[in-house]
Amino acid sequence: MDIVVVRSGGVAGMTRRGAVNLEQLGERAPEWHSLVQESLPILDRLAEEPAPHRVPDGFVWQIGVGDRSCEMADSYLTGPLRELAERTLREGRR
Repeated sequence: MDIVVVRSGGVAGMTRRGAVNLEQLGERAPEWHSLVQESLPILDRLAEEPAPHRVPDGFVWQIGVGDRSCEMADSYLTGPLRELAERTLREGRR
C-alpha cells in the first residue's frame, strides 16, 4: 500500500511531497500499519465533508492512502492523520 502526501501553500507557497510504500519498510512496517489504521477513519470522515475554506498563506494537504484520498486545510489535519502526514513528508521525501 502506498501513502502519498503533498503539502502546498504557506507563506512561501512551496510544495513538499513524500511517498512511502508500506511493503518496502521491512521491520518498521508494523508501526506504520498501526498508524495507518488509526488514520483511516479520520481520512474517510474528512473525504465525506465539503472542502474546507482555505486560509490565506495556510497549508493545503493532499493525502492518499491506498485507494483513499482527501484534500484538506491544515486546521483539519489532526491526531494520527497529522502524524502520518508529517512522518510521510519527513521519511518519504523524493
